[in-house]
Amino acid sequence: MKKKLIIAIGLMALCTASFLTYNIIKKYNQNKSAALQKQRLPNFKLYSKDGSSFSSRNLKDNNAVCIFYYNAECEHCQYEAEQIRKNVNAFKDIQVVMVSTNTPGETAIFAKTYKLDQAGFIWLYDKEYSFYKWFGKSSTPSVYIYNAEHRLVKEYRGEVKIDAVLKYLGNGKEG
Repeated sequence: MKKKLIIAIGLMALCTASFLTYNIIKKYNQNKSAALQKQRLPNFKLYSKDGSSFSSRNLKDNNAVCIFYYNAECEHCQYEAEQIRKNVNAFKDIQVVMVSTNTPGETAIFAKTYKLDQAGFIWLYDKEYSFYKWFGKSSTPSVYIYNAEHRLVKEYRGEVKIDAVLKYLGNGKEG
């Protein structure tokens, strides 16, 4: 009886270890795939404030893109929004895409609070929580800067000073 119990526990431990190993490898491969995929602007599909579908194909070719992934309640995101507002003219020739899981109503309040509602930015709703599929695990705030050829130039995870972002905006090159 003791031997059967030891064998059963051993089999359960083996099954659990196998399951965990499989999931770790699967997650690693997903992250590796996302890291490669985001080197060029991924073909993402999110939603505009009116609920219509918006994909990366809706962005202009031969124009740099700066994607801010944020949450309206995040104090670090609020700080970045304030810094963007203070430097909004630096973004005039850049396609700025603001992505959040906040509802369009919450986003409208956020945009108005930080006076970014008239900046010409593209505000997108990640209602299906799928941003990670294209950009990998991303904390809020995160920033992805793509040059005019839509190649990733710089990526920031977590709060970043706006000066660090601005130095990569020009032609997608530092300086």
